[in-house]
Amino acid sequence: MSTTTETAPVPDLPRAAPYPVDLEPGKDYYWCSCGKSQNQPFCDGSHKGSSFKPVKFTVDEAKKYFLCGCKLAESAPFCDGTHRKEKGLKRYNEFLLKANQDLKEKYDREAKLRKLMTASTVVAVVAIAVYHIVVPYHK
Repeated sequence: MSTTTETAPVPDLPRAAPYPVDLEPGKDYYWCSCGKSQNQPFCDGSHKGSSFKPVKFTVDEAKKYFLCGCKLAESAPFCDGTHRKEKGLKRYNEFLLKANQDLKEKYDREAKLRKLMTASTVVAVVAIAVYHIVVPYHK
């Protein structure tokens, strides 16, 4: 008998700190739960096609609120300090490792391209030199 364990989808980590925002009472806000929004901490629809849904909320008074940026707070959309606890720190370290790996891969691709471009430039310079040496003798 086999069992499969489904894990919950993991949101992106746009920020390992809260977003301080001034909010107005009675207004509907939609907090981004997927971490992909370009309008953090608010939803811009980037979750479409995923299992994430924005969190609709309102506030009772006009003041500065601190909305979760790590997407792990139990009190979402409000920050509860999870980004400073083991769960948040572990997630942030994973994010940094992945970002570092992505940068390394990008650097490696660019280094290969630079090497290829250098080799292509040498071939082009040699071809031009040969052309300028050979063509005058064939006229």
